[in-house]
Amino acid sequence: MPRFTPATTDRATPNRRLLCALLIIPVLVSLAAVWGLDHSRANKSIFSITNLVGPTTQSLLNGGGITICTEQMGTIGNPICFHAARMPATAVVVAAGIRLFGDHYLTVAFFKTLLLLLPLELAIYLVWRCLPQRRPRALLVAFLLLAPFFMTPFLADVVNLQVDEGYSYSFLALSVALLLFRRSGLPAVATALLFAAALDGLYLSKSGMLLAVLVLLVAFVGDERTSKLRWLVVLLVAAAPIGWAIHQHHASGRYSVGTSLDGLNLHKGNNAAFLQNYPPVRGDSLDWYDVVLNHGLRFPDEWSFNDYHQRAALDYLRTHPKETLQGDRRKLKILFFSLEKYGSNANHGLRWVMEIVGILLFRLILWTALAASAYLLFRHRHQESPSLRFAAAAYLAIVAACALPYLAGFAYTRHVSILIYPSALFCCRLLCEPERD
Repeated sequence: MPRFTPATTDRATPNRRLLCALLIIPVLVSLAAVWGLDHSRANKSIFSITNLVGPTTQSLLNGGGITICTEQMGTIGNPICFHAARMPATAVVVAAGIRLFGDHYLTVAFFKTLLLLLPLELAIYLVWRCLPQRRPRALLVAFLLLAPFFMTPFLADVVNLQVDEGYSYSFLALSVALLLFRRSGLPAVATALLFAAALDGLYLSKSGMLLAVLVLLVAFVGDERTSKLRWLVVLLVAAAPIGWAIHQHHASGRYSVGTSLDGLNLHKGNNAAFLQNYPPVRGDSLDWYDVVLNHGLRFPDEWSFNDYHQRAALDYLRTHPKETLQGDRRKLKILFFSLEKYGSNANHGLRWVMEIVGILLFRLILWTALAASAYLLFRHRHQESPSLRFAAAAYLAIVAACALPYLAGFAYTRHVSILIYPSALFCCRLLCEPERD
């Protein structure tokens, strides 16, 4: 398989000042963002966090697993006990913060932010080890590594406690960095172990990332020469979905690699009123529609709830192909073209201006990466670096794998925000390729 030889392989006299800046600036900006966005919630209890995070964390700390009995999923008058509604990473991280620091919102937010920055900091270090010798290129790489921290959609992931993307963004960034910059000098065994851990973290943060995990795993295994390391990575990555499925069976009575909300999420994006409600108005989401989808229905447990909504969504897809295509076009616009933020609170004034500028910069980086990868992959030039073509193919596959679950269901801006750093990393990979004479 293709090998990547960094533009700079001698790290005896590295630019350590630049490395310090690359590692420290993200931390300072992120902590400032936590304070700016969350200081008003300093007296709020962690257990009141929405998206089921607060109650599942409280259940976990009380020894009840990731369990919640609620009507919040739109089943008014019919509380359902969910044991498998959320992947475990969110509750585990927040519970660890409470164990260490108590029920103090701001302190736990700082803890979560710093903890999830660690994989990203390692990704930055991997790129730095392959930094180009030419100063203009090196500075452009540094800009790409820091730019996401000045984009509000990305910062929202970095500081957020209650959405899955606030956890998965970090593991995705590290796994992509380990794939694209795996010849940066780390020992092969360490690279393999870190990669497997990153994929496990990515999956356990969000079940919708399973396809992305499979794509990343296939790419890594295909590029690995050592048979033992290939099997090591495969077994370690497989342990997460197998372990989660066993836990699901023990807790809820069914083996599943997903969650018991997957059916509702699919139905929410595939129903007769979807085109009337999507995209949601600025500052709103589709959560209010859960009640409509469940009106007049009763469910004995979480899996009957999940299965009903899954069947209803698949029936709609089968019988309404034209409307499905219209919905897909709207979802693609949100994922890849829109300059507005959808699916969360609306900003105003200076924050709104910063939001638009950040999204515009993200689109510029995303489409530069997409265009460059497609160009490298499809042009016919024998002198093109095989490792660069491999990186281009891997990047395109990762983007597709991250986007497909939201094309199947529904897309918000935060769902595509996880691609901000992988896109920047691919652009860095292009810049770190040695120049040919």
